Amino acid sequence: MGVDIATVAILGNVGGALVGFAIAVVAARNRDVPGARQYGWLAVAGGCWCTISIWQLVVSDPAAVRTVYLLSRTAAMQVIGLWIVFVLVYTGRQSWLRPSLLVPLFLVINADVLLLLTGQAHDLVEVIVVPVTQFGTTLVTIQRGPTFATLLAISYGLLLLGYGLLIEFLFRSQNVYRRQTAAIIIGTGLPIFVAVLYDFGYTPHPAVDFTPVAFSLNAVLVGWVLFKDESLSVTTLSGDTLVDNLPDPVIALNDDCVIIDYNAAAASALDHPDPDGESLDDLVPGLVDHIERGEVFSFGDSFTYYNPQTTSLTDQFGTERGRLIVLRDVTGQQRRQDRLEALQAATQQFIEAETAEGVAEMAVEFATAVLDKNAAGVFLEADNVLEPAVISDSIEQNIDEELLCGSPTDEPESKLWKTYETGEIQAVSLDRDGLDPLDNALMLPLGPHGVMAITSHDSTLATEDRRYAAILAQTTQVALDQVERERELRQSRSSVQRRREQIEFFNGVLRHSLHNAMVVIRGRAEHIRDDVPPPKRRHLDSISDWCGKLTEMSETIRDINNTVTASEAERLDAVDLNATLRRSIESLRVEYDSVSVSCELGGDYSAQANELLEEVLLSILQNAVEHNNADTPQVTVSVQQASDWLQVRIADDGPGMSDELKTTVFERGLSPDQTAGGFGLYFVSVMMDLYGGTLWFEDNHPTGTVAILEFQQAVTGDEAEDDTGPDDTETMATEAQTKSHNR
Repeated sequence: MGVDIATVAILGNVGGALVGFAIAVVAARNRDVPGARQYGWLAVAGGCWCTISIWQLVVSDPAAVRTVYLLSRTAAMQVIGLWIVFVLVYTGRQSWLRPSLLVPLFLVINADVLLLLTGQAHDLVEVIVVPVTQFGTTLVTIQRGPTFATLLAISYGLLLLGYGLLIEFLFRSQNVYRRQTAAIIIGTGLPIFVAVLYDFGYTPHPAVDFTPVAFSLNAVLVGWVLFKDESLSVTTLSGDTLVDNLPDPVIALNDDCVIIDYNAAAASALDHPDPDGESLDDLVPGLVDHIERGEVFSFGDSFTYYNPQTTSLTDQFGTERGRLIVLRDVTGQQRRQDRLEALQAATQQFIEAETAEGVAEMAVEFATAVLDKNAAGVFLEADNVLEPAVISDSIEQNIDEELLCGSPTDEPESKLWKTYETGEIQAVSLDRDGLDPLDNALMLPLGPHGVMAITSHDSTLATEDRRYAAILAQTTQVALDQVERERELRQSRSSVQRRREQIEFFNGVLRHSLHNAMVVIRGRAEHIRDDVPPPKRRHLDSISDWCGKLTEMSETIRDINNTVTASEAERLDAVDLNATLRRSIESLRVEYDSVSVSCELGGDYSAQANELLEEVLLSILQNAVEHNNADTPQVTVSVQQASDWLQVRIADDGPGMSDELKTTVFERGLSPDQTAGGFGLYFVSVMMDLYGGTLWFEDNHPTGTVAILEFQQAVTGDEAEDDTGPDDTETMATEAQTKSHNR
């Protein structure tokens, strides 16, 4: 009987040693598993404990027995210490693993070993080697003194501390490894139970301790839980998160995109009764790519749209162990978005429509195709009657022709006309009007243009459908407004063109007649010159001069008319500002003998203007002289550049101009004696506006007035070639327009 017990113990320890070392190798190959490295060292310590236990069973020399016992206690204590370290790492308490904690911990754990090593220096421990015969088997056993009970209590206390940490981790809300943790707690209870039986004397023989063997069996169980059983690790990551009754599909995947958990909605969406263990990409090819992109998608033959939401399933160390996929059903949202996008895309087509019938056709098509309504119609007003412009076939087939029109004289009152007259949206029931299969209609006003009617077979029209129908009606009304404005604009352009042609015709007749009359007058004056006494011939000279002036004025009026009626591109050109100023000044000096003009011109300036610029500048110069009461009027002309603008400053030393006159001097009704001869300042104001420039007056010091004409600087050919920015011209024009408006 005794030999059998010893043999069993030896064989059990041999197996335990082999298992312990094998588990250590498996742990080294699975270092990514939480606590694997620490558990590997724990398995090594257990294997060493089993190996030493074999030696302890076969030695009989008292000195050798004490040595082997010391080694056995050392291995057992390391098992307890490494067990505490494994628990701390597994429960996510790596921060506790610092020297200030580990050193005292291992000193307490190895207190018995230290006392055994220093036994000769004190009497705190007692080790007695006693041969014990039981059931016919004699084996050497060790008896300890009372101090050992205290050390044994410390060891059990440390073991219970580790179990307490595991139990706390088991019920921690963040722990997604509850099933795994519970399996570890239950499995490691075996060696503790065997150790308690041995220490309290419940053993076949006092020299036989099956605790190392029990620990090895526990190592197999815990190792399998940690490294092999996915059902106790990754699957539980979705534990509390996965709700089977959710209407949205919920799928838990491991790192290989294999389904490890799902709910009923997911099984239905995947069209598989039990997809557990199946690769998601094999079940639905391309679904993983949709999920990873995170975009709204549909799959299979379904018209359901899903918005994937992915949550990483991490362990207590922050390591991703899988993914929880929630496929939110966003079919309603997607349909609303599709409708808005379709309406937005159609808006440009609406605006570009050239006829009201074209707008009506697009509105009906959109209502039936995008809003999913059975039929629609657009009714436009003409001569106080609403008549169908475009209607769906189902309306035309199911509604009497007289009901398709509306007027204020209808009896009973037309629903179409009531909508048009009140401008309010109306939901109309058609079930009593004999209009089957149409049940309801939504009538929407189109402003002054008419009414849109959208019909449905449904018993009610949803609020969302009404909202989109209202948006469609507003878009249709805007498009009809645009068509009406374009029609009026075409009529206006045609009218303007006719007026322009008429003006040009009568202006041409006037100029031709005036020119012929001046030729006749001048010829007659020259014909009688020899018959007029010399003292009276000055009157003939005056007649000839005025004929020349009127002829020139008619040509100027022609140029003004061409400028006013021309487009901006035809109207403006690059004009040499300095040369034009010099010609205007020379004309002024010819006209006024007593004027003194000083000119400060520097640089080569080109302004955006035309051939009338000389007349514009001359009018300002004449105004400066005409209202100057000095014997010799002083006029100073200068040009300054301000960014992309050119300022012509014409200053005089006259009496000045009142603030009121500065603001009214450009008005059309101002009398000629307030402005000067020629065309006057109203002409100057009109031309400056056509040039895109501005004109204003300031006080001159000590006396007089300064007229400031601001022109847009023209880009010459050489400057245009140097311009490398394609948007610079547009930017300059925008700035010029802004500055002109600010003036």
